[in-house]
Amino acid sequence: MKTTAKDLMHYDLTSVMEDDTVHDAIHVLYSHNLPGVPVLDEEWNLVGFLSESDILKAAVPTYLEVLARSSFLEDEDFFLLSRFRSFGGKKVGEFMNRKPICVEPDTSLMAVADLMIRKSVKRLPVVEDGKLAGMISREAFCEFLMEESGQDSEESR
Repeated sequence: MKTTAKDLMHYDLTSVMEDDTVHDAIHVLYSHNLPGVPVLDEEWNLVGFLSESDILKAAVPTYLEVLARSSFLEDEDFFLLSRFRSFGGKKVGEFMNRKPICVEPDTSLMAVADLMIRKSVKRLPVVEDGKLAGMISREAFCEFLMEESGQDSEESR
């Protein structure tokens, strides 16, 4: 029997909506200890993905913004926090990746592994008919491989 994405996916559908605020999305990320979350529309269609990296990119000023500041001696932490405050109330849809990397439930195990490595993704949405069906994490992938190898964590110590 061929192992597919459906065999690895978890049915935890923790996600955010594109109209949620960035601040609320960050709360979801950290309260669930996640590096990123799928972004859904009102019909539960996957429309994007918001990662910690997307948030950091938005918070860190560009080179030109740093040069445009009134003083290079300004407190950098204050500058970073004020940037975050300026976009924390904005909508997730403004910062998310609008072309999320995802797979379908019947995607092969090899294709899932290859995609996660090539694209450096930690969590991969599984989508069926455009709707979020589950998630595959690197952790779940490794857990599956450990179970399939016939070794549990006690034997490997």
